[in-house]
Amino acid sequence: MKQPEEGPKRSRGRPKDHAKITALFDAARDLFLTRGIDVTLEEIARHANVAKATIYSRVASKEELIEAVIRRESDLTITDDEFHASENLPIKEALVAFGARYLKFINGRELHGWDRLMASASAAHPDLPRKFFDAGPGRAQKMLVEIIGNACARSELPALDSGVAADDLTGLWLGFVNLEIKLGAREPLTDAEISQKVSRGVDLFLKIYGTSDTVVKLSRR
Repeated sequence: MKQPEEGPKRSRGRPKDHAKITALFDAARDLFLTRGIDVTLEEIARHANVAKATIYSRVASKEELIEAVIRRESDLTITDDEFHASENLPIKEALVAFGARYLKFINGRELHGWDRLMASASAAHPDLPRKFFDAGPGRAQKMLVEIIGNACARSELPALDSGVAADDLTGLWLGFVNLEIKLGAREPLTDAEISQKVSRGVDLFLKIYGTSDTVVKLSRR
């Protein structure tokens, strides 16, 4: 007798409730920024209206939860899939697209809250600032270095130190305005100001690095 065909196998356990996970990360973000490192996982679960077990289904500790929240913040700049999709764009197009998202991420005053959180947490959790950097700004910087490196490999840019070049470009994008925003001395940039600042930075960057002679001089700094 022919046995009935089996349906698709299901993984054990209940499927993840994405709404609960989103509520968890939103609550953790809000409480870390407003209350600092001393907020407990119990308080975060209560604020998110989820069971504490929901937290441990995603992370093993408060430190890992901070990392996960920062990684989600970094994805607001560019996700891994979006980055890989943009790798083969012409260099100017790739830099303008990346710069617009990067500057929108950096533009908010809330980043100052993360700075305070890292400063207050560093004594009890000395590894946390490095993890914060790697999951957030460091991840974005690595992507920018790779975009520039790929352009060099395609001969869109001459041979150069892509790490130094990426640092120069972010400096052109941020300038003193970033510090003014962090300190509350001015309002965050508007979308139009971000677009203008990114385009100007990319244009200056390509003028600086557009010839091999210029690159040789700058790489010897």
